[in-house]
Amino acid sequence: MTRKSKWKKRLFITIASFLGLIVILAIVFNQLVYALLMGVGSIDVYYGNNERGNKIMSYALSKIKKPHENTYHAISVQNTKNGNYNIAISALEKAYEINPKEVGAYYGWVLLYYYHDYEKALNILNAYDNLTPEFSDYPMGECIHYLKGLAYKELKNYEEAIKEFDISINNGLKEHSESWVDYQVFLNRGIILLKQNKNEKAIIEFKRVIRNYNECSEAYYFTGLCLAKLNQKEEACQNFNEALKLIEEGYKSSDPYVELFHEIYIQDIEQSLLENCIK
Repeated sequence: MTRKSKWKKRLFITIASFLGLIVILAIVFNQLVYALLMGVGSIDVYYGNNERGNKIMSYALSKIKKPHENTYHAISVQNTKNGNYNIAISALEKAYEINPKEVGAYYGWVLLYYYHDYEKALNILNAYDNLTPEFSDYPMGECIHYLKGLAYKELKNYEEAIKEFDISINNGLKEHSESWVDYQVFLNRGIILLKQNKNEKAIIEFKRVIRNYNECSEAYYFTGLCLAKLNQKEEACQNFNEALKLIEEGYKSSDPYVELFHEIYIQDIEQSLLENCIK
């Protein structure tokens, strides 16, 4: 090969490499632009511009070559908060398909609280729990056995609900005192016993709540219901009045996005006072 031919070959390789680099940079740049667009759309939805924000995210998503589960997860979270449930659940299902191990905790939690799909929530939570059989997970900061217990409770499978609540309680008691156990577990355990008309046992659970959290208006209210059933009207009325006072002072379990399963209102207490205490 002549010197001139070698020079041409080197020039061709250099130009080809340069063009290839430009193409790679263009692809990377475009992907960065689309990722940035996803952020713009998410912010738009955050501020309530649902239609425009979701259109921006949908366009950007169609251009991203391999969307990460976090991308779909982010779409789902903001749309769930805004009540755009059809968009949110579709995105969450895609995130779960990509990485069930990472997404399962949130997926099960949101199915329970937001979508009230208790059977599906149980399936997802059980699958996630089975990944770490020797360890109790805490999806979104709540014990997975407590969450499964709530799902069983709402399905009226009280026996399985009690079992899950007991596991949650016993796990907490292995290393800590009763005060370390989330009072909501005792509260919901007591509510099940109340539904089963096991009023004396239910009162024991509500007293455990009050020992750990003396401002729990729900515990006083449900104690009042148990006492009323036991025809201990005077003590029942004391508990109803205490519950009313606490709610008026702002002590009430609530969530800014969903209604809790055991949420009570002033009207509930006033009705119980009217039925049991006002002659």
